[in-house]
Amino acid sequence: LTASKSRLVGYISFYFSSFVEAKMAKKKRPVPLAPPPVMKSRKKARKVTSLFHKLTREIDEAVAQNETEKVSKLKEQLDEMGGREEYQRASQLSTKFHSTSRWVLKNLGKRGWSKGIRTRRIANNNSSGKESSSDSGDDNSSPVEPISPVSILEIGAINTELIDASKRTTRVPAKKEDGKDKQAYRDVPLYNINCRAIDLRSSHEEIEEQDFLKLPVEDPKRGTYHCLVCSMVLNCVTTAEDRGKMLTLLYQQLCPGGLCFFTIPKLCVNQSKYINRDLFEELLVDAIGFEIDDKKDTPKVSFWILKRPENGVECIVGSAQTNANASKSASNTDDDMHPWKKTWESTRIINRGKKFRNEFAVTVKCIDVWARRS
Repeated sequence: LTASKSRLVGYISFYFSSFVEAKMAKKKRPVPLAPPPVMKSRKKARKVTSLFHKLTREIDEAVAQNETEKVSKLKEQLDEMGGREEYQRASQLSTKFHSTSRWVLKNLGKRGWSKGIRTRRIANNNSSGKESSSDSGDDNSSPVEPISPVSILEIGAINTELIDASKRTTRVPAKKEDGKDKQAYRDVPLYNINCRAIDLRSSHEEIEEQDFLKLPVEDPKRGTYHCLVCSMVLNCVTTAEDRGKMLTLLYQQLCPGGLCFFTIPKLCVNQSKYINRDLFEELLVDAIGFEIDDKKDTPKVSFWILKRPENGVECIVGSAQTNANASKSASNTDDDMHPWKKTWESTRIINRGKKFRNEFAVTVKCIDVWARRS
């Protein structure tokens, strides 16, 4: 009996010691030399975002005033907080809770654009000297072109979700060959889109390092892209003048009839000293020439789908639409602009009080608005 007890105690001790050693080994995992690239705290992400915007704005102000010592100190603070890389990690955390790409793809599907689009050349029969389509005859529009992929430019991209969507495929039944009973399948693109993604500092090899403000405008009359995605980017631009310039460039890069998926933090238009929602939308529509196709708000973010009006030269036709639905009147063209207001070119305090602490502002110069150039 004593020997049996001894063996039992030995077995228990052996298994208990093995269990303890395994637990201790699990606890003593090697500590990585660098912190993980993914940020997990939303509170930290908000702090990083706010600090990054504050420091970059102060750096630009110091540069404008030639305060070299202040610039160097601010850049040191920016490096200490992790710089643009840390800001990008904070932004990546935010996209987990709202995916811009899903919002874009959902709305493209609603408009019949996810399978591609058609473009239509529109004849201009007025005598203003504008360009007209030579092959359209006496009708108001020429035949619709074949379906082509939707060209998308994503500005300030922090992930490759739209690029990945452009590569996604689905299997569909293929045409049966004579003498074969077995059904064959083929892969076809799930979305008929081509996406180009750019950012000031690329976080992925498929994202180009490119400043949108310096991106050449190939043809401001016809535009270059069918869709633009500008999500949480305008608030990162540090001056009111450059924000206005960005909005005018969005218009010029967009094809007539094209869509711009645009978001900014809600507090930019709700808590700013210099601007409110009505004034911001006035700049978008009356000053620059966009149409607001759709808009919505969440507790933190404001969303707009902006449309560039048809300009009497060409328009975009969703592949699911009929020719009759696509033949919109040319009454809302680039020439039908609101009279210019000098107040759009400068900032002034319009909201006072402790609630309005945000410094967000936008100014637009008439010379930068392509639709107003003679």
